[in-house]
Amino acid sequence: MLGAGLDLLDREGADAFTMRALAERLGINPMTIHHHFGGRDGLIGAMAEAAYAQVAAPEDGTPIDRIGGLLKAYHAQVLRHPGLTMLIFSRPSVFPQQAERITNEISALLAEAGLPDHRTRLWRDILVDFTHGAALATAMNGRRGGSEPLEDQGFTMALKELSTCLTR
Repeated sequence: MLGAGLDLLDREGADAFTMRALAERLGINPMTIHHHFGGRDGLIGAMAEAAYAQVAAPEDGTPIDRIGGLLKAYHAQVLRHPGLTMLIFSRPSVFPQQAERITNEISALLAEAGLPDHRTRLWRDILVDFTHGAALATAMNGRRGGSEPLEDQGFTMALKELSTCLTR
């Protein structure tokens, strides 16, 4: 159900994503989906958890390089599933636990890089907000997901610039 839900969302967009449309695609009763996920929010939350579960920082490199790798991996998933991004941000109650894990990983890497607590919090928020803003801009432009995303050169260049600034 999760794979079919993501596929429907990627191909048709957030506006076309309904329990009924997913049930029709799967050839099941919409109540079956409701039973498994407790409703639309439960399904969206489960899809988000699945989509972001494997987003992680590379194991090698400096803490700053690892943050860059983590944010690029997250951004790539957002580009792959822009409709999911729109649903998550329009329904804060389904914000995935994976997002908290990713945010905590950024904080840990910033601390490992030697930033004091106040700068760690500041830079964590800057990097997360920048990545979400770039992702939302892409999602709002109506890009359909589902395929391997092309690397967003603007995002990569800006992330590199931010990384340079944070080590000063």
